[in-house]
Amino acid sequence: MTKVIINGAKGRMGETLLRCGEANPDIEIIAGVDIADDLSGVIEKADVVVDFSFHEVTRPVA
Repeated sequence: MTKVIINGAKGRMGETLLRCGEANPDIEIIAGVDIADDLSGVIEKADVVVDFSFHEVTRPVA
């Protein structure tokens, strides 16, 4: 199972990705985060971070 964090989870695409992930048995959404959230507690647990945030938010996640 692939452990996924959705960055930008409160946006339209982020919400769509959350629904798709919940419907897929091969994916475990371990966090849905947004601009004000701190990733430090979950980033090490993820296999993948899918970023659908604003471009200024992307650099700190990388």
